Amino acid sequence: MGILKFLSSRKLYWGIGAAALSLMLYPKEKENMKPSIEKSIKEMQDAVNKAMEFFDNSKQKIVETVKNKMEELIQQGGQKEEMMQQKQQALQQLEYLKNKIQALEEQIKTLG
Repeated sequence: MGILKFLSSRKLYWGIGAAALSLMLYPKEKENMKPSIEKSIKEMQDAVNKAMEFFDNSKQKIVETVKNKMEELIQQGGQKEEMMQQKQQALQQLEYLKNKIQALEEQIKTLG
């Protein structure tokens, strides 16, 4: 986060403004400042590249986390559906057994 703080700081913009002003006022300084300006530009590009890499890595981690969570929820949904089917089968078996018991009770009553 230090990179982003630096890129958004006023010091950076004041430094850029001062460099631009000195280039306009002192053309001879242009040649003397060229190496430092090139170095500053390279450092800024490196800072931006590091920030991009950080955000790309963070994005990738978030995507992986969401994907794993979705897979987990889908798996839990499948397990829940399977449990519902087992419950339904158990209820059907209970209903079948209840009907058999009632039929046997009727047969016992007719025999006795």
